[in-house]
Amino acid sequence: MVIGNGTEALFWEDRWLNGRSAGELMPMLYNCIPKRRRKTRTVAEGLNGNAWARDIQGVLGLHEIGQYLQLWQLVQQVTLTDAPDQLISKWTTSGIYSAQSCYLATFQGSSQSYSWKLIWKAWAPPRVKFFHWLANLDRCWTADRLARHGLQHHPRCLLCDQAPETIRHLMLDCPFSRQAWHETLAWLRIPAPIPNQEPTLMDWWQHAKDDTPQAQRKALQSIALLVPWLLWKHRNSCVFDNATPSLDTFVNRIKEEADSWAKAGAPGLRVVLPPSWDVH
Repeated sequence: MVIGNGTEALFWEDRWLNGRSAGELMPMLYNCIPKRRRKTRTVAEGLNGNAWARDIQGVLGLHEIGQYLQLWQLVQQVTLTDAPDQLISKWTTSGIYSAQSCYLATFQGSSQSYSWKLIWKAWAPPRVKFFHWLANLDRCWTADRLARHGLQHHPRCLLCDQAPETIRHLMLDCPFSRQAWHETLAWLRIPAPIPNQEPTLMDWWQHAKDDTPQAQRKALQSIALLVPWLLWKHRNSCVFDNATPSLDTFVNRIKEEADSWAKAGAPGLRVVLPPSWDVH
């Protein structure tokens, strides 16, 4: 708030003291001001005869007195003019508020992630996208998460029986999963590498996309969602139904589901399905 005549700016609430408010600069003194007075006292009223000092109520300690003296020094340097008060937006170079600048300000300090492009922009049933959203946040009930919560869990991955089960292991590192990735990509003739030490599924997809021709990238995107989803379901069958892991059964399930997705509207899969699986 740039002060002019002081009739619009609030003494205790607005940021008119070198871009800061009295509440930010003197929080303990600010707590001594009644709420109704904070919301009504303007700068012009407060500076008139130092009326702001009479807003203070209660017993003041050393910290409150110190902040009172600091505020006294600051307000003595303020001179009112005939110009109106002006509210300046710090999120625009012009200082004029816009809805766009407000929206962009909500992302200040946030980190960018490209995972949303794979999860929410690809064609897939909503339940598959929801699963990947949870998996990306490590919120699936894999053995490691069950262990962190003190719940009963299998000591090793049920698909390979070689390593502890984490969401990363299940999707990328498990020998069962890696073989499934290899056979699926070979079946669709997508020249993308299988997962290999990437930190996350999203990192693998981003890397594999660069090695995939433009015409096949939508198919890769669909497969990047389909295979982990069916891996999770196959894993759940082993956990809850005592099913035995079967790579042949699993790969056939991938082929059937890919055909169903293509018929339902996945444009990328229509392009790469082998002739014997052509969708009409």
